[in-house]
Formats: sequence, C-alpha cells, structure tokens
Amino acid sequence: MNRAVLYIAISLDGFVAGPNDDISWLFRYNDVDYGYNEFFSGIGAIIQGRRAYEVEVKHGWENAHPLPTFVLSHHLPERKPQRGNVVFIDEDISKVLKKAKQLTSKDVWIEGGANVAQQFLDRELIDEIVLSIVPVILGDGIKLFGKSHKTIEFSLREVRQFDKGLVQLTYTRV
Repeated sequence: MNRAVLYIAISLDGFVAGPNDDISWLFRYNDVDYGYNEFFSGIGAIIQGRRAYEVEVKHGWENAHPLPTFVLSHHLPERKPQRGNVVFIDEDISKVLKKAKQLTSKDVWIEGGANVAQQFLDRELIDEIVLSIVPVILGDGIKLFGKSHKTIEFSLREVRQFDKGLVQLTYTRV
C-alpha cells in the first residue's frame, strides 16, 4: 500500500527556509548524494503548497519532478504551469491525498512547505517523515513544526550520515 511521505530538509534550528523563502543555505549541499534518487524512484505523485511550487518556478525547477503534482492553492497561478500534469487544487487535503494515491501504487511525496506539512501532520495523514538535517543555524525563517493540537508518535527507523555533516533521520508513524 502506498504511503504519504514527508521528505524535507531542515536547518539545525528547525527551519525549512530562511526569511523571504530563502533556501540558498541548501545550495552548498547540491553535490551531496543524500539518497534523493533512491527516494524519488519510489514516488508516484507529489502534493505541495503554492509557495513551494513558486520557489521551484523561481529557481527553474518546475520541470524537475515529472510526476502528477497537486499544488494546494486557493487561487489559480498567474501563468499556466509548463507541465500538463500540475494541477492547482482547492480541496480538503485528505481528498487530495486520496486522489494522489489513486493515481499510483508508489508513495506520495508531501513535498512542502512547512504549512502543508503541518496540515498533513495535524490530520495524521503522514505515514513517514524523512528529515535531512543540514548543519547550519539560520536563526529566523519558516519553522517546519508549529504548534500542534495533539501528540503524534513516530518511531525512528533509520539514521544516515552523509558528506558535509548532513544527517538524515527516517521516522515511521506509530
């Protein structure tokens, strides 16, 4: 059965982006093989927030993930997406996840950003979390984990260490 997987990088102090959606602190790790290709080979659909999508467009990455992609948004994009398999959708996230899972037998990547991740966590729709912890302290920005309305338990399944001090933790929901 396919799973919903949050696969995301964070700073040591828990930020997914600096102020103004700055992700430049991640660029020095572009040459590190941290298992992304292995992870991505098991993905059949993507769910992401509008801001995450706009960051991808800004950096020229909107064609980097040639899979069915659901962009959670209350508004249509300013310009039509380059890929025909990108859908802007304003529906309940559990319905969007169900649609994504119906498209594939592979896992669904909950790509982000932080707001989207928090919504899926609050609804207990995340089956696995893969956190790549980058050894940098940003001090300010967008925190991955905000206030939660409940305790959600996860079990540590794997710890991996990569070049340049990057550590990856994989957790499965209990």
